[in-house]
Amino acid sequence: MLATTVVIGENLVDLLVHPDHLDGITGGGPLNVARTMARLGSSASFLSGISADAFGQRIRAELTADGVTLLVPAPSPLPTTMAVVTLGQSGPSYHFHLANTASFAIPDADIESPAALYVGTLGLLIEPMASIGERLFLAAPPATLTIVDPNCRPSATTDYDGYRARLQRMYARADVVKVSVEDLDYLAPGVAYEVAAQEILAAGARLVLITDGPNPVRAVHASYHVAVEVPPTEIVDTVGAGDSLTGGFISWWLGNDYTPADLNDADLVTAALQGAIEISRRTCQQAGAQPPRADDVRGLPAWAWL
Repeated sequence: MLATTVVIGENLVDLLVHPDHLDGITGGGPLNVARTMARLGSSASFLSGISADAFGQRIRAELTADGVTLLVPAPSPLPTTMAVVTLGQSGPSYHFHLANTASFAIPDADIESPAALYVGTLGLLIEPMASIGERLFLAAPPATLTIVDPNCRPSATTDYDGYRARLQRMYARADVVKVSVEDLDYLAPGVAYEVAAQEILAAGARLVLITDGPNPVRAVHASYHVAVEVPPTEIVDTVGAGDSLTGGFISWWLGNDYTPADLNDADLVTAALQGAIEISRRTCQQAGAQPPRADDVRGLPAWAWL
């Protein structure tokens, strides 16, 4: 078992709206990150409230089966958070049912120093989780690899200025900021992606990872800029693609015993992204955000160390 990562954010049910039918699947960006890591053999601990309702029971069972440790073990009396996901040619669009739901009702408690700490998606927006997650993130010791993933949800963002201000504060402690080009369009409209990434670095982040669908994944650092190709992939759906890439990156990094300071090495970051892209590609080849397991990828050069 690899070093522990604490993942803070929502769990929910994605109601996938297809042209001719509906599917309900376990979802939430942070949940997908935690599941990806656990399936790859990493130790992932999930800080999120999970409902006692039927959806919550399914979520709890799936996380437990994958080996994710639940940091809020008691079921919540609040209902499960829900996202209505419309699938289109340009990617999924989201509408959320968030008020008074279980995910965000977490205790304000300290956590032991983890190897990595991830905060993302709705966990950056909805209280009390948003403030608790920010506090824990800013208080993380230097040895902890910190990752913030805005994974922006405009339809759920009621205080845009406050949201951006929170991100700016967290960038100051972030070792890795993972954003998509859609995130940057929302957070820095009209600004070239390279310029927007440089502004995140100027706010204090060590490394910015930029995803752009099937286009190369870019890593922007103060001393280097690399672009890692995404091999052609037969797509079933893209839900969870970015989350599994992030979970793969963290698992690869910790699994090879690298530290936050090692992010200064362009070759190591390139290798980590190559491994993470393979995890994301395989997630896209399955319906319903199902990341691969360690046994599925051990034969790949990037994951032979497993």
